[in-house]
Amino acid sequence: MDQCIFTAVRKANRVLFRRYQDALSETGVSIVQLSILRALERQGPLALSRLADDLAMERTSLYRTIEPLIDSGAVHVESALTGKSKVAKLTVEGRSTIERVMPFWAKAQERVLNEVALTDAPNFQRTLNAIAKLST
Repeated sequence: MDQCIFTAVRKANRVLFRRYQDALSETGVSIVQLSILRALERQGPLALSRLADDLAMERTSLYRTIEPLIDSGAVHVESALTGKSKVAKLTVEGRSTIERVMPFWAKAQERVLNEVALTDAPNFQRTLNAIAKLST
């Protein structure tokens, strides 16, 4: 294999980011913000450090990205019962935001799958997940 996997994945990431970002542009929610909301929806309340790790984000990037979600009432952040950590929780407004944005995400998802002609999407997803787990 002559092509660097890193270069190929990085290029693909940029293109996919733009596709999803463009699809969500009229919602006022970025694709990264949607991923934060969905992670909280799936996993429940999470310490911000754990949320950053789960999303493979730098903590400072997470803090910047989650701030508008806090300001809009979609996410509530409070001090953990023990220690200094902060815990993020999805609110009713956050669930409503997910419901409002998901049709736009679904159109982007369908478009990407059709354009790439991913007939074996489950295996592709497993490969991507395996790459993501290299950091753990």
